[in-house]
Amino acid sequence: MVRWIGLDLGGKWTGIAMTDELGIVEPWRTIKTEHLFNDLRNLIEEYTIEGVVLGLPLTTRGKIGQRARLVQKIKERIQAELNLRVELYDERFTTKEAYRIAADMGKARDKRLLDRISATLILRGFLAEN
Repeated sequence: MVRWIGLDLGGKWTGIAMTDELGIVEPWRTIKTEHLFNDLRNLIEEYTIEGVVLGLPLTTRGKIGQRARLVQKIKERIQAELNLRVELYDERFTTKEAYRIAADMGKARDKRLLDRISATLILRGFLAEN
């Protein structure tokens, strides 16, 4: 079974979600962003990866700002270095939704959990639309 990876990129931490063997999206882990390419290489070696979905942090008005341009550069680097299909998904409001989910779990202060939940929402949203 091919898998998809969802990423919520942050300056220090990146949340990762991945589909399982049935295609169900699950939070996977939170990693230091500086280790992103190493961890992606490891996932490629372990699993058959269909593609990666990056959360695109558009402004509230839907414009591309500085953070979104950085994500676009990471997209190009993943495509060039890892030869993976990379899609972008509008991640506006995923942090708010992730916070609500974490709060319902009693873990609203767990930043790394919020990153994993956000990555899960990004990947689920993309797959639901495609």
